[in-house]
Amino acid sequence: VKLDMATVGAILASGRPCLLYFHAPWSATCVDMSPVIDEVGKTNPSVAVCRIEAEKELEVSTRFGVTAVPLCVLVRGGEALARVEGFDPLELDEKMRAVFGDLGCSQAPMQSLDERLDALIAQRRVMLFMKGTPDEPRCGFSAKVVQALRASGCTDFGSFDILSDEDVRQGLKKKSNWPTFPQLYCQGELVGGCDIILEMEQDGSLKDELLLGV
Repeated sequence: VKLDMATVGAILASGRPCLLYFHAPWSATCVDMSPVIDEVGKTNPSVAVCRIEAEKELEVSTRFGVTAVPLCVLVRGGEALARVEGFDPLELDEKMRAVFGDLGCSQAPMQSLDERLDALIAQRRVMLFMKGTPDEPRCGFSAKVVQALRASGCTDFGSFDILSDEDVRQGLKKKSNWPTFPQLYCQGELVGGCDIILEMEQDGSLKDELLLGV
């Protein structure tokens, strides 16, 4: 259901457990996350799944401190007990089990690491696994790749901070057979690391690669 503050307030007052899903129509990541939320609603009938367009329902967004989408807020007894930011079905599954586990929530098997890596790689058409974030890189190589992407006209790329998750960091090394970071993927395929990306930027092929299929 799509909710305004009055409706959300009524649900919270009732004490009914719910998942507040904040989204925006322009966000590609929200588009990817939407089927996950649909599945949550189907498999967890005791939990109210509430879709909220963050920029339209500013009162609700402000109440729950929304600064980016997608964002899932798990509420029970009128209290927000957990948050999941971005596209992370595994984390959402884990936190739903922790917050709603005794309410008959689905106990379907959790994603394997390989499935999670596939989901992360597919999160955006161009996906950069780096140290830090594009605005705050935590190593020089990552910073150089971000600069190369932007210089090639690619500004709408996804990123994942491999320093935030050791399982992803080590798992991606094995999956890609590439021992270092950053790693750049385009349409699910590994393009390369820092040296290759810088060479491609210099000869113009990086722009061609990123624009291919657009």
